[in-house]
Amino acid sequence: MRVTWTGLIAVLSLALAGCLGGNSTTGTKEPQKFQLAVSPSSAVLRGGDTQTFSAAEGGASTAPTVAWSVNGVAGGNVATGTISSAGVYVAPEFPPTGGAVTITAVETADATKTAASAVTVNNPIPQVTTVTPASIPIGAFTLTVNGAHFATGAAIQFGTGMLTTTRVSSTKLTAAGTATSAEVGNVPVLVKNPDPGSVTSATVNAKVVNAGPLTIAISPTSATLRPGSNQNFGVAITGNANTAVTWTVNNAGLGSPTNGYVNPQQGYGVYSPPGIVPSPNTVTVTVTSAADPTKKASATVTLINPIPVLTAVNPGSLGAGPFLLTVTGSKFVNGATVSFGGQALTTMFVSTTELTATGTASVAQAGNVAVLVTNPNPGSSASGTLSAKVVNGGQVISAAAATRFLEQSTFGPTPALANQLQQTGFDIFLQSQFSATSSTYPVPADTDTDLSKVQTAFFKNAVNDGDQLRQRMAFALNELWVVGANKVSDPVGYTNYMAALTKDGLGNYYNVMKDVTLTAAMGHWLDMVNNDKPGTGQHANENYARELMQLFTLGLNKLNPDGTPVLDGSGVPVPTYIQDDVMALGRSFTGWTYPTEPGQTLMKHNPSYFGGPMVAFESNHDAGAKTFLGQSVAAGQSAGQELDSVLTIIFNHPNMPPFVARQLIQKLVTSNPSPTYVQRVAQAFISGKFNNYGTGQRGDMQAVAAAILLDPEARRGDNPTTAVATDGKLREPVVMEVAVARAFGATTDGTGFTNSSGAMSQSLFNSGSVFNFFPPTYLIPQTTLNGPEFAIFNTNTSLARVNFINSIVYGQLSSATTLDFSPVINAGTPDQMVAWLDTQLLHGTISDSMKQSILTAINANSSTDTKNQAKTAIYLVLSSSQYQVQR
Repeated sequence: MRVTWTGLIAVLSLALAGCLGGNSTTGTKEPQKFQLAVSPSSAVLRGGDTQTFSAAEGGASTAPTVAWSVNGVAGGNVATGTISSAGVYVAPEFPPTGGAVTITAVETADATKTAASAVTVNNPIPQVTTVTPASIPIGAFTLTVNGAHFATGAAIQFGTGMLTTTRVSSTKLTAAGTATSAEVGNVPVLVKNPDPGSVTSATVNAKVVNAGPLTIAISPTSATLRPGSNQNFGVAITGNANTAVTWTVNNAGLGSPTNGYVNPQQGYGVYSPPGIVPSPNTVTVTVTSAADPTKKASATVTLINPIPVLTAVNPGSLGAGPFLLTVTGSKFVNGATVSFGGQALTTMFVSTTELTATGTASVAQAGNVAVLVTNPNPGSSASGTLSAKVVNGGQVISAAAATRFLEQSTFGPTPALANQLQQTGFDIFLQSQFSATSSTYPVPADTDTDLSKVQTAFFKNAVNDGDQLRQRMAFALNELWVVGANKVSDPVGYTNYMAALTKDGLGNYYNVMKDVTLTAAMGHWLDMVNNDKPGTGQHANENYARELMQLFTLGLNKLNPDGTPVLDGSGVPVPTYIQDDVMALGRSFTGWTYPTEPGQTLMKHNPSYFGGPMVAFESNHDAGAKTFLGQSVAAGQSAGQELDSVLTIIFNHPNMPPFVARQLIQKLVTSNPSPTYVQRVAQAFISGKFNNYGTGQRGDMQAVAAAILLDPEARRGDNPTTAVATDGKLREPVVMEVAVARAFGATTDGTGFTNSSGAMSQSLFNSGSVFNFFPPTYLIPQTTLNGPEFAIFNTNTSLARVNFINSIVYGQLSSATTLDFSPVINAGTPDQMVAWLDTQLLHGTISDSMKQSILTAINANSSTDTKNQAKTAIYLVLSSSQYQVQR
């Protein structure tokens, strides 16, 4: 009996130890002589438990030195547990795959002597620290239990029932269940870890409450909002201590860009409407109880258009007759109309900040006329009013003078703009252009990979926008400071490059120099980006240094103030610079790299990125002393300081005024300006003043533009009797395309033009080299006359010009580009049709022979088919040499 009771007590002791989480070990046999043994020879542990193992050798008087491993890994690891050199084993938090672990000892003095112990690792005892929510309503609920040692497969027990449990982590479990009225009061909650070694935690109480039915309400239940204003929606929950809610807008979590968003707050939500009113213009804001998702409350929001804000009307003065207004402000929506003296005008939506409108002012309206903008329904509303002044002082200039001036200063005259200019004169027009809101280019999307959208935006702006002179100057500078898509095809880079030209086109030429130099597009195009400080015996990259002087600012040879070359005693042109100047300038341009991408750190060579101006890596800049164009460049300057130093030397060089003046005259007015014309414009560049235009600072582009356009040589020909046969220029394809579109009131998104200009050898933004599509010194074959644009005029491109005219008259450029020929169709007789075209397109210079040929062609159509009569006349005038050459 004694033996039996002793065995039973031992078994009960082991079982009790397992339930309490303690270690379970077995005895160790005495090792045989000279053999190694590990004690204990086996053990059962829970995750995280500790067990000390020892090694003994039979017959040895001292314990041998051994190395310990776990499952063959010296010292063990996190997955199977770790063991110290002293034999202290720490079990992993959770059983390894299979659950079995082998502890092995290897005698250091004799590696053939080994011994092992088998360890079984069971799941740890789970620990519960918190249960939320503290109060649980009768009905469906969700519990979150936080604690430690939650094994895979752990389950939450709520009262006497096990809940369907989700293990979030070893420290967090969630479970859903249903509380009954019988459970009102404290309910024990515990966590049970599964086998191996299934074990439960201590209990924590949760409280079930009988709170009555859950209700949820939202206030207000309806609202009317305009973009830019928010609405707070309050939430009231009764019958449940759990006040957590979720929000949706038209069933989308928290909302969407189309329908607006809700910003959740404690006890309420803030709804913000979208910037553009959707269709339909009502949205539903819904709040849902987290405790019972079947309980919801909704509010209806009616969205209406914003109240427009009008800040400027351009021009401020206009003459009686057709006119074009550009109004700027904010909160304009598509469908908005401009009213002039209470009469709604034909309005084009350009952007949320700009509208253009055409109409006709009567003599009776002379004086100040109220202008306002009205946004359409839903919620139609009008802006405050501004005034435009109708001038009835008679015609200041002739129709011919107005048309010629607009050909030189814009992308082409429109009937409204020509009439307006006739009434107000050149000065008021220039003043309005200098103050006009600048055109912009949309920010490219991440998915844009080429320049197609940038090209489309250029044509859209050129046809539609009011800042015509700024755009013409920017385009002229684009052809002088060339960057081509064959190397720079990044739309962000080219957008930033065109933005710099547009911003500075009527600013100061020094800013043009600096801003364009630092664009990543130009840096990439002419290799200034990542231009390294040269080592001993090496040279910096000279590409940009050479082209900056040769093509953009000074030219190859020294110039007199009138642009003629300076000659040495042998009659040979004197070079502007020598190779040493190119080498020195190349050194000055070292150290610049691509802009640093957001979230990255500046490096010597930043990766290719075009989202801003280039940045300097100073240690890669050659800061040594230099001599450039006969002037000293001090040592020790930063990359930015030295950039300013050398650009200032170039900017103040005597070549720059006549060099820039001649090329801009050629782009706008005539291919063969006289030396005195060049000198007069160059003087405006130097002084920064022309009449009342300009700031008085060297390089003022408004003074230069006014000097070019108002010069007597530009204005001769306003009266046909003063015209000079060698004046004028061949219309370059891009300008010709836009001029035709503007002449016939085109409605366009900018599509359709790029391919046509490419067929005429002027693929916009895609010059094949830094020398532009055509050089400024190209001579018309078999003549001594300059004709830069004739460099791309040949049999193929001349046919392409005619094909373009044919497409726009008898077909279309694109589905979104349409022209309006109704003014010609409704002009009256064939003679009147030709007269309209002569006035609007040829400023009254049509020859008798050309007129007779056109009338013969018109009369070949039925006298009742005025549409085809008009198209015949339009086609013949536009494709004629008298139109293709701007005089």
